[in-house]
Amino acid sequence: MNILRLSALAAAFTLCALPSAVQAQALPAKPAAKQPAQQQPNLEQGIDQMFAALDKDRNKQISFEEFKNGVVAERRQMLIIEQLRNKFKAADKNGNSSLDAAEFGQLPGLQSLPAPKPVFADYDLNKDKKMDFREYVGFVSKMSAAPAKK
Repeated sequence: MNILRLSALAAAFTLCALPSAVQAQALPAKPAAKQPAQQQPNLEQGIDQMFAALDKDRNKQISFEEFKNGVVAERRQMLIIEQLRNKFKAADKNGNSSLDAAEFGQLPGLQSLPAPKPVFADYDLNKDKKMDFREYVGFVSKMSAAPAKK
């Protein structure tokens, strides 16, 4: 493998691994029990998964076009997460890193939705009477996927 291909693969790994790290930071995981060492995913599996995600034509090579499309898609994802985080922070009036039912009710666009309006409790997945960022992303995702009513 020539140096250019190795550099491109290293760059692809770096650039494609970054959004996952950003996403993990943006969407913090709930605390979990530590897995035994043999069950933890290893670096090689992660590289294989990243390569497979980029290799759209499944020819076991990443073309420049596949690389470019993968980087662009990951960058878009990072921007969307950043925009969602900014909107979440703006809606979090008391600054406690979560939305309560009153803050949820004041979300931009929620007022203009036709009845029946989304119910806070349906998106408070852990039923702690607060909507954390992960739950907020789930709410936005469901609202984005909902068919528009005429």
